[in-house]
Amino acid sequence: MKTDFITNWSVQLKKGLLLYLVMNIIKKKSSYGQEIIAEIEAITGFKVAEGTLYPLLKKLKEEQCVLSKWELNNDKAPRKYYFLTGKGGITLKEMNNYWKNLNENVTNLILK
Repeated sequence: MKTDFITNWSVQLKKGLLLYLVMNIIKKKSSYGQEIIAEIEAITGFKVAEGTLYPLLKKLKEEQCVLSKWELNNDKAPRKYYFLTGKGGITLKEMNNYWKNLNENVTNLILK
């Protein structure tokens, strides 16, 4: 198979997972953009650009799944922290159920 095909496929797969990963990260604790990017990279190895993350966070805010607040941090510049709303928690729970079922079904298909 051509390398370009695999590269394109992996990029699309990552794009589809990014929103899900971000929501799971900020479910654990309120996080700012660079913190979200660093955690995704540390856990998955995915490189996420700010130009990809911030429009996604904006979309989540428009869907009322995420809110943000500015916080001062020990004489540093203020940071915008993102956190899940009640609606975001419910949405993420549905997403987790879907992911669990999808993961089990795909794993079963691959192993058969």
